[in-house]
Amino acid sequence: MLKRFLFLVLLACLMVSCQQKKDYPVLFLTESPGAETGATFNLVYGGRYYNRMPILSLRQFDSFRSFLNPDDGTYGIVLKVKDEYRMRLYSTTLENQGRRIIPLVNGFAFEPTLIDGGITDGKVVIWRGLTGYDLKRIADTVKPADPDLEKKRFLDDDPRPKPVEAPKKGSKDKGGRYYRELQSAY
Repeated sequence: MLKRFLFLVLLACLMVSCQQKKDYPVLFLTESPGAETGATFNLVYGGRYYNRMPILSLRQFDSFRSFLNPDDGTYGIVLKVKDEYRMRLYSTTLENQGRRIIPLVNGFAFEPTLIDGGITDGKVVIWRGLTGYDLKRIADTVKPADPDLEKKRFLDDDPRPKPVEAPKKGSKDKGGRYYRELQSAY
């Protein structure tokens, strides 16, 4: 009886100590109306302020399809939002017309897109800059629309260097805190 109890305790400890695989960090942020909210709530990219709170992350997507960008040989991707998050995407983009939405992938900022109306089809696009490694890691969480095509594009190693924290220079909020600057992926 005691051996069985100890075995169960050991098994529970092992299960608790096993860490789940983290999702690949893919986030979509909307442009903030300005710096009034302060450095705690905003990030800076290209002289514009973006809300730190993402409107979507990788878990809110149902499927994806990548495409080759002929200009620079990188990949773009079309992500299809799960049905239960379509209204969030629509209402957020409708509310933020004239502002931008910026994708962040693994700590790097990608090309912002101007929001010209509510997104009704439930699809969000990253136009360029992704690598085969990014596609492989995204496929761990989101199912590819064409798995055979995507597997041909996968890379095992990340060719991009890790982002480093930008030096503390630039604009400050009213409290004297520096706004965090996002690094570009290209």
